[in-house]
Amino acid sequence: MVFTGRRYDTGDRVDYLKAVIRLACERPDIGAELYPWLEEYVSSGGPKAEPGL
Repeated sequence: MVFTGRRYDTGDRVDYLKAVIRLACERPDIGAELYPWLEEYVSSGGPKAEPGL
């Protein structure tokens, strides 16, 4: 059997977050609300645009 999906090293902090965000965006019950927020957050410059971070 050959694995053909996407792999993430969940022992790595960044890869763990990528996996969680990808899975959340793909879920119909979460993605519809999360994806537009994520797009806005990234396009606004992320944490650099938020005071106090």
